Amino acid sequence: MYYTSSPKIIFSSLKSFYKTLLCLLLIPALFACADLSTSYPVSGSAKSLLTVWRNIDSGIQESGSASPAAGGYIQLGRPVSVAAWADYVYIADAGRQAILRYDMRREVFSVYYRMQVTPATRIIAVAGEYLYVSDSLQSRILYLDRNGRLLREIKDFNLKQPVAIAEDFTRGRILVADAFYNQILVFNKLGRLVKTLHPVDESNAPISGLIAMAVKGDKIYLLDKLQLQIVVTDLDGRYLQTIGRGELRQPVAMRVDDVGRIIVADAFDNSLLFFNESREHKISMLAESVMTMQLADMDLHENWLYLSDVAAARVQVMKLHYPVPASVPEK
Repeated sequence: MYYTSSPKIIFSSLKSFYKTLLCLLLIPALFACADLSTSYPVSGSAKSLLTVWRNIDSGIQESGSASPAAGGYIQLGRPVSVAAWADYVYIADAGRQAILRYDMRREVFSVYYRMQVTPATRIIAVAGEYLYVSDSLQSRILYLDRNGRLLREIKDFNLKQPVAIAEDFTRGRILVADAFYNQILVFNKLGRLVKTLHPVDESNAPISGLIAMAVKGDKIYLLDKLQLQIVVTDLDGRYLQTIGRGELRQPVAMRVDDVGRIIVADAFDNSLLFFNESREHKISMLAESVMTMQLADMDLHENWLYLSDVAAARVQVMKLHYPVPASVPEK
Protein backbone atom coordinates (compact mmCIF):
# COMPACT_ATOMS: atom_id res chain seq x y z
CA MET A 1 0.00 0.00 0.00
CA TYR A 2 1.29 3.46 -0.92
CA TYR A 3 0.70 6.68 1.02
CA THR A 4 0.73 10.13 -0.54
CA SER A 5 1.19 13.35 1.53
CA SER A 6 -1.43 16.01 1.04
CA PRO A 7 -0.45 19.30 -0.71
CA LYS A 8 -1.08 21.15 2.56
CA ILE A 9 1.49 19.05 4.43
CA ILE A 10 4.06 19.43 1.64
CA PHE A 11 3.59 23.25 1.59
CA SER A 12 3.99 23.43 5.37
CA SER A 13 7.23 21.42 5.25
CA LEU A 14 8.71 23.59 2.49
CA LYS A 15 7.76 26.75 4.38
CA SER A 16 9.53 25.49 7.51
CA PHE A 17 12.62 24.54 5.48
CA TYR A 18 12.98 27.95 3.81
CA LYS A 19 12.39 29.74 7.08
CA THR A 20 15.24 27.80 8.71
CA LEU A 21 17.51 28.46 5.72
CA LEU A 22 16.79 32.20 5.86
CA CYS A 23 17.72 32.35 9.55
CA LEU A 24 20.98 30.56 8.90
CA LEU A 25 21.86 33.10 6.22
CA LEU A 26 20.90 36.16 8.26
CA ILE A 27 22.60 35.30 11.58
CA PRO A 28 26.22 35.64 10.29
CA ALA A 29 25.28 38.93 8.62
CA LEU A 30 23.93 40.29 11.90
CA PHE A 31 27.16 39.37 13.70
CA ALA A 32 29.19 40.98 10.93
CA CYS A 33 27.24 44.20 11.34
CA ALA A 34 27.86 44.17 15.08
CA ASP A 35 31.63 44.07 14.40
CA LEU A 36 31.56 47.50 12.72
CA SER A 37 31.66 49.28 16.08
CA THR A 38 35.01 47.78 17.11
CA SER A 39 37.46 50.55 18.03
CA TYR A 40 40.72 48.58 18.19
CA PRO A 41 42.08 45.38 16.71
CA VAL A 42 41.24 42.24 18.64
CA SER A 43 43.89 41.51 21.27
CA GLY A 44 45.92 38.39 20.72
CA SER A 45 45.49 38.31 16.95
CA ALA A 46 48.73 38.76 15.02
CA LYS A 47 46.82 39.81 11.92
CA SER A 48 45.18 42.67 13.82
CA LEU A 49 48.47 44.53 14.19
CA LEU A 50 50.87 43.27 11.54
CA THR A 51 50.74 41.78 8.08
CA VAL A 52 53.84 40.21 6.54
CA TRP A 53 54.59 41.82 3.19
CA ARG A 54 57.99 40.71 1.92
CA ASN A 55 61.56 39.66 2.77
CA ILE A 56 64.71 41.34 1.51
CA ASP A 57 67.65 38.94 1.53
CA SER A 58 69.28 39.02 -1.90
CA GLY A 59 69.03 40.60 -5.30
CA ILE A 60 70.72 41.86 -8.43
CA GLN A 61 73.37 44.54 -7.99
CA GLU A 62 72.89 47.46 -10.33
CA SER A 63 75.74 48.08 -12.76
CA GLY A 64 76.41 51.61 -11.52
CA SER A 65 77.28 50.44 -8.01
CA ALA A 66 80.64 51.64 -6.67
CA SER A 67 81.87 48.14 -5.78
CA PRO A 68 80.43 45.52 -8.18
CA ALA A 69 79.77 42.11 -6.67
CA ALA A 70 80.83 38.85 -8.30
CA GLY A 71 78.19 37.87 -10.80
CA GLY A 72 76.32 41.12 -10.18
CA TYR A 73 74.38 39.55 -7.30
CA ILE A 74 74.23 40.49 -3.61
CA GLN A 75 73.33 38.19 -0.71
CA LEU A 76 72.96 39.78 2.73
CA GLY A 77 75.53 38.61 5.27
CA ARG A 78 74.84 40.03 8.76
CA PRO A 79 72.33 42.91 8.61
CA VAL A 80 72.80 44.66 11.96
CA SER A 81 70.82 47.83 11.29
CA VAL A 82 68.13 49.02 8.91
CA ALA A 83 66.62 52.36 7.87
CA ALA A 84 64.01 53.23 5.26
CA TRP A 85 62.93 56.31 3.36
CA ALA A 86 60.58 56.48 0.38
CA ASP A 87 61.44 53.58 -1.98
CA TYR A 88 64.85 52.86 -0.46
CA VAL A 89 65.91 50.51 2.34
CA TYR A 90 69.39 51.05 3.80
CA ILE A 91 71.07 48.07 5.43
CA ALA A 92 74.26 48.14 7.53
CA ASP A 93 75.76 44.72 6.79
CA ALA A 94 78.56 43.52 9.10
CA GLY A 95 79.15 40.54 6.81
CA ARG A 96 79.83 42.68 3.74
CA GLN A 97 81.36 45.57 5.73
CA ALA A 98 79.26 48.12 3.91
CA ILE A 99 75.97 49.98 3.96
CA LEU A 100 73.81 48.63 1.17
CA ARG A 101 70.85 50.34 -0.45
CA TYR A 102 67.91 48.38 -1.81
CA ASP A 103 65.57 49.99 -4.33
CA MET A 104 62.19 48.38 -3.65
CA ARG A 105 60.65 49.75 -6.81
CA ARG A 106 63.30 48.34 -9.14
CA GLU A 107 64.30 45.48 -6.78
CA VAL A 108 68.06 46.05 -7.10
CA PHE A 109 70.93 46.48 -4.63
CA SER A 110 73.78 48.96 -4.63
CA VAL A 111 76.76 49.49 -2.33
CA TYR A 112 75.89 52.83 -0.74
CA TYR A 113 78.93 53.33 1.51
CA ARG A 114 81.98 51.26 2.46
CA MET A 115 82.95 51.29 6.15
CA GLN A 116 83.74 49.02 9.07
CA VAL A 117 80.35 47.82 10.28
CA THR A 118 80.05 46.32 13.77
CA PRO A 119 77.02 45.01 15.73
CA ALA A 120 76.85 48.45 17.38
CA THR A 121 76.54 50.35 14.06
CA ARG A 122 73.21 52.14 13.74
CA ILE A 123 71.72 54.11 10.85
CA ILE A 124 68.74 56.45 10.44
CA ALA A 125 67.36 57.97 7.24
CA VAL A 126 65.99 61.51 7.19
CA ALA A 127 64.14 63.65 4.65
CA GLY A 128 65.86 63.97 1.31
CA GLU A 129 67.25 60.43 1.56
CA TYR A 130 70.18 61.51 3.73
CA LEU A 131 71.70 59.12 6.23
CA TYR A 132 73.22 59.39 9.71
CA VAL A 133 75.53 56.55 10.72
CA SER A 134 76.97 55.82 14.17
CA ASP A 135 80.57 54.63 14.18
CA SER A 136 81.40 53.51 17.73
CA LEU A 137 84.90 52.36 16.74
CA GLN A 138 85.95 55.92 15.92
CA SER A 139 83.50 57.68 18.28
CA ARG A 140 81.79 59.64 15.53
CA ILE A 141 78.62 60.16 13.51
CA LEU A 142 78.74 60.21 9.71
CA TYR A 143 76.35 62.32 7.65
CA LEU A 144 75.93 61.05 4.07
CA ASP A 145 74.00 62.44 1.12
CA ARG A 146 71.70 60.46 -1.16
CA ASN A 147 74.65 59.40 -3.32
CA GLY A 148 76.67 58.06 -0.40
CA ARG A 149 79.07 61.02 -0.25
CA LEU A 150 80.37 61.96 3.19
CA LEU A 151 79.13 65.47 3.90
CA ARG A 152 80.04 65.79 7.54
CA GLU A 153 81.79 63.96 10.35
CA ILE A 154 80.34 64.76 13.78
CA LYS A 155 82.82 64.35 16.63
CA ASP A 156 83.08 65.73 20.13
CA PHE A 157 85.18 64.93 23.18
CA ASN A 158 81.90 64.14 24.99
CA LEU A 159 81.03 61.51 22.37
CA LYS A 160 82.62 58.16 23.17
CA GLN A 161 80.29 55.26 22.37
CA PRO A 162 77.31 56.25 20.18
CA VAL A 163 74.62 53.56 20.23
CA ALA A 164 71.54 55.34 18.87
CA ILE A 165 70.60 58.34 16.74
CA ALA A 166 67.26 60.17 16.52
CA GLU A 167 66.04 63.31 14.79
CA ASP A 168 64.16 66.06 16.64
CA PHE A 169 61.96 67.49 13.87
CA THR A 170 60.48 70.26 16.02
CA ARG A 171 63.81 71.88 16.84
CA GLY A 172 65.84 70.76 13.84
CA ARG A 173 68.41 68.83 15.87
CA ILE A 174 70.08 65.44 15.95
CA LEU A 175 70.23 63.47 19.21
CA VAL A 176 72.93 60.88 19.87
CA ALA A 177 72.76 58.42 22.77
CA ASP A 178 76.19 57.72 24.27
CA ALA A 179 76.39 54.47 26.25
CA PHE A 180 79.83 55.19 27.69
CA TYR A 181 78.82 58.34 29.59
CA ASN A 182 75.08 57.46 29.74
CA GLN A 183 74.05 60.76 28.25
CA ILE A 184 72.34 62.31 25.23
CA LEU A 185 74.28 64.71 23.02
CA VAL A 186 72.22 67.24 21.08
CA PHE A 187 73.73 68.54 17.83
CA ASN A 188 72.40 71.09 15.36
CA LYS A 189 72.24 70.31 11.64
CA LEU A 190 75.77 71.72 11.19
CA GLY A 191 77.17 69.14 13.61
CA ARG A 192 77.82 71.54 16.48
CA LEU A 193 77.07 70.43 20.02
CA VAL A 194 74.15 72.40 21.45
CA LYS A 195 73.70 70.74 24.82
CA THR A 196 74.23 67.53 26.77
CA LEU A 197 71.35 65.79 28.53
CA HIS A 198 71.76 63.51 31.55
CA PRO A 199 68.49 61.54 31.76
CA VAL A 200 67.52 59.71 34.95
CA ASP A 201 64.84 57.19 35.86
CA GLU A 202 62.08 57.60 38.44
CA SER A 203 64.54 56.89 41.28
CA ASN A 204 66.73 59.74 40.02
CA ALA A 205 69.44 57.25 39.02
CA PRO A 206 71.28 57.67 35.68
CA ILE A 207 70.17 55.41 32.85
CA SER A 208 72.96 52.85 32.78
CA GLY A 209 72.08 50.66 29.80
CA LEU A 210 71.20 52.93 26.86
CA ILE A 211 70.67 50.88 23.72
CA ALA A 212 67.96 52.62 21.66
CA MET A 213 66.24 55.98 21.42
CA ALA A 214 63.27 57.55 19.66
CA VAL A 215 61.91 61.09 19.48
CA LYS A 216 58.21 61.69 18.87
CA GLY A 217 56.58 65.08 19.26
CA ASP A 218 57.88 66.71 22.43
CA LYS A 219 59.20 63.53 24.07
CA ILE A 220 62.34 61.40 24.07
CA TYR A 221 61.99 57.64 24.57
CA LEU A 222 65.05 55.83 25.93
CA LEU A 223 65.41 52.05 26.01
CA ASP A 224 67.42 50.74 28.96
CA LYS A 225 68.69 47.19 28.37
CA LEU A 226 70.02 46.74 31.92
CA GLN A 227 66.98 47.95 33.87
CA LEU A 228 64.68 46.49 31.17
CA GLN A 229 62.47 49.53 30.89
CA ILE A 230 61.58 52.52 28.73
CA VAL A 231 62.25 55.94 30.24
CA VAL A 232 60.34 58.89 28.78
CA THR A 233 61.65 62.46 29.10
CA ASP A 234 60.82 65.82 27.58
CA LEU A 235 63.09 67.34 24.92
CA ASP A 236 65.26 68.85 27.65
CA GLY A 237 65.86 65.47 29.30
CA ARG A 238 63.54 65.94 32.28
CA TYR A 239 61.99 62.69 33.54
CA LEU A 240 58.31 62.05 32.74
CA GLN A 241 57.53 58.37 33.22
CA THR A 242 58.72 54.75 33.03
CA ILE A 243 57.05 52.15 30.78
CA GLY A 244 57.40 48.42 30.27
CA ARG A 245 59.13 47.45 33.48
CA GLY A 246 58.80 43.71 34.05
CA GLU A 247 57.73 43.05 30.45
CA LEU A 248 61.09 43.21 28.64
CA ARG A 249 63.72 40.48 28.51
CA GLN A 250 66.34 41.35 25.88
CA PRO A 251 65.29 44.57 24.14
CA VAL A 252 67.34 45.60 21.10
CA ALA A 253 65.36 48.27 19.24
CA MET A 254 62.44 50.66 19.68
CA ARG A 255 60.17 52.90 17.60
CA VAL A 256 57.08 55.03 18.32
CA ASP A 257 54.24 55.13 15.79
CA ASP A 258 51.87 57.95 14.85
CA VAL A 259 49.25 57.04 17.45
CA GLY A 260 51.75 56.90 20.32
CA ARG A 261 52.26 53.15 20.54
CA ILE A 262 55.77 52.21 21.63
CA ILE A 263 57.08 49.21 19.70
CA VAL A 264 60.00 47.28 21.17
CA ALA A 265 61.87 44.45 19.44
CA ASP A 266 62.84 41.83 21.99
CA ALA A 267 65.55 39.35 20.96
CA PHE A 268 64.81 37.02 23.88
CA ASP A 269 61.89 35.41 22.06
CA ASN A 270 62.09 37.43 18.81
CA SER A 271 58.82 39.23 19.41
CA LEU A 272 57.47 42.73 19.13
CA LEU A 273 55.95 44.33 22.22
CA PHE A 274 53.37 47.09 21.94
CA PHE A 275 52.87 49.58 24.77
CA ASN A 276 50.65 52.58 25.30
CA GLU A 277 52.29 55.39 27.25
CA SER A 278 49.05 56.57 28.87
CA ARG A 279 48.92 55.59 32.54
CA GLU A 280 45.12 55.89 32.63
CA HIS A 281 44.48 53.73 29.59
CA LYS A 282 47.50 51.50 29.42
CA ILE A 283 46.94 48.60 27.05
CA SER A 284 48.17 45.11 27.79
CA MET A 285 51.51 44.07 26.37
CA LEU A 286 51.00 42.08 23.19
CA ALA A 287 53.70 39.83 21.72
CA GLU A 288 53.46 39.27 17.98
CA SER A 289 55.28 36.37 16.36
CA VAL A 290 57.26 37.77 13.46
CA MET A 291 58.99 34.54 12.39
CA THR A 292 62.51 35.84 13.00
CA MET A 293 65.63 34.09 14.25
CA GLN A 294 67.65 36.93 15.83
CA LEU A 295 66.27 40.46 15.86
CA ALA A 296 68.96 43.14 15.75
CA ASP A 297 67.31 46.41 14.73
CA MET A 298 64.07 47.93 13.51
CA ASP A 299 62.80 50.96 11.61
CA LEU A 300 59.36 52.42 11.04
CA HIS A 301 58.59 54.52 7.99
CA GLU A 302 55.00 55.60 7.39
CA ASN A 303 53.05 52.40 8.15
CA TRP A 304 55.80 49.95 7.21
CA LEU A 305 57.93 48.16 9.79
CA TYR A 306 61.41 46.94 8.80
CA LEU A 307 62.97 44.21 10.95
CA SER A 308 66.65 43.33 10.70
CA ASP A 309 67.24 39.62 11.30
CA VAL A 310 70.96 38.84 11.73
CA ALA A 311 70.73 35.05 11.93
CA ALA A 312 68.41 34.69 8.95
CA ALA A 313 70.41 37.30 6.98
CA ARG A 314 67.36 39.21 5.86
CA VAL A 315 65.17 42.25 6.43
CA GLN A 316 61.51 41.46 6.98
CA VAL A 317 59.00 44.11 5.88
CA MET A 318 55.62 44.18 7.60
CA LYS A 319 52.60 46.44 7.31
CA LEU A 320 51.62 48.04 10.61
CA HIS A 321 47.89 48.53 11.11
CA TYR A 322 46.59 51.50 13.06
CA PRO A 323 43.50 51.45 15.32
CA VAL A 324 40.26 52.08 13.45
CA PRO A 325 38.09 54.81 15.03
CA ALA A 326 34.74 53.63 16.33
CA SER A 327 31.86 54.35 13.99
CA VAL A 328 29.51 57.06 15.25
CA PRO A 329 25.85 56.07 15.00
CA GLU A 330 23.72 58.42 12.92
CA LYS A 331 21.06 60.41 14.73
